[in-house]
Order: sequence, then structure tokens, then C-alpha cells
Amino acid sequence: MNKRNTTYTRITKIPEELYSEAEFRANNLPIHKKSHRKGEANVIGCLGELIAEYWMKRHDILYCPELENTKYDYKLKNGLTIDVKTKDRRYKPRIDFDNSAPLYNHSHQKPDYFLFISLERDKSDLSKNLRRFHSAHIVGSISYEELDRIGIPFLENEEDWRNRTKFWTDCLNVEMWQLIPLSETVDIFKGLTDGPSSQAAININIVKEMKNRIYNKQLRERKLPVISVFQ
Repeated sequence: MNKRNTTYTRITKIPEELYSEAEFRANNLPIHKKSHRKGEANVIGCLGELIAEYWMKRHDILYCPELENTKYDYKLKNGLTIDVKTKDRRYKPRIDFDNSAPLYNHSHQKPDYFLFISLERDKSDLSKNLRRFHSAHIVGSISYEELDRIGIPFLENEEDWRNRTKFWTDCLNVEMWQLIPLSETVDIFKGLTDGPSSQAAININIVKEMKNRIYNKQLRERKLPVISVFQ
């Protein structure tokens, strides 16, 4: 199995101005009717976008925000489009952690690449204070086409048997090891290379387990990544 991504960038101290700007941006956004966490989702998403901007500036990646565009968040100088996906986590990233993109707008939201960010919060802090997120992790990227090809679909109200996560909407999941490493992501975003050095591998074990659960009526039917009969 090709585990192409085993590293991530950690921002150990989120600058105060990013919290303040995230709150300001979120207060000026409408609440998406399909949002599970309503206003809280907005402020978490805004903090993720600001972390992405902070990271891109540090790596001299030239970008233009297009945050009102529903198809992507940023257009880069080389013409690529990027959408940022942010997860709320209680733990540091591991290579088997999932990264998700909702399916309700997957046919409309078609950036060239998704950039995944994990916000790590204090496990004992149950408040909604944005500053409970003490660290941010930029874990990797993946192209729209690769996500569409290898993403594992989980459906609304299903529970992931591996970690007990319950899904509030249909989504496509990829694990961190399937993402494009950050060193290559930087080169792609800067236009120094046309794409990753290797293709994303299908999570064969999960596909087989999900097929078995569908066969046994534990899960509903859905389209799964195609694996060879020899795999």
C-alpha cells in the first residue's frame, strides 16, 4: 500500500489576530441551511481559512481569496483553485485519521485541490470559545479527481465502526496517508510542478470491509472505489 503522506505542518500557537478575524468573518456570513453546527461551523471554517492563508503566506504561495464563490475558496497565481476543509479534533493527526468533504455540494463544488486542516482543541474544554483550539495542523491536499476516485462514502446517520464517528451528512472520506504531502503541495500550489509524484492509493481494506457490511445489510448500498480482483 502506497502511504504517500506521513507528515504534516503544525502551527503550535495560533496568533490572536486569526481568532479575532475568524469571529469577524463568521459574524458576517449567512448560516448554511444544510449546516449541522450552524454558526459554530462558520467560525470554525473561517479559522481554517485563515490558517490556510497564514500557511500560504509563509510559503510564498500567491493567492486571491474568492470566499463568496461557492465552487472554491481561493484562486492561485498559477490558476489553480483551492477549497479548504477544516476538522475539529481532540487529538493530534495520525496517518489513519479521516479527512472529509460533504457530498451535498460535491457536484457543484469542484476546486482543483482540497486542502485539509485539523484544529486541535483542549479535550477538557466543552465550551464554544474559539480559543479552545490551541493548535492547527495542515495535513495535506488531494485533487478533486483523486477524491472522487478513491474517497470512501459514508452516508447520513451511519456510524464509522472504527472510531464511532456518526455522520450528520453524506460525505467522502480519505485517510491522511492518502493525501499529497505538504512538500509536494507547496510545489503544486506555486506552479513548480504539475501534480503529485504518485497517485493516491485506494484504501483496499476499508473497501472490502464496507462491501462485506453492505452484503450483510449492515450498511446501505453506495458506489465504492473500484479495486482489482487481484487486490
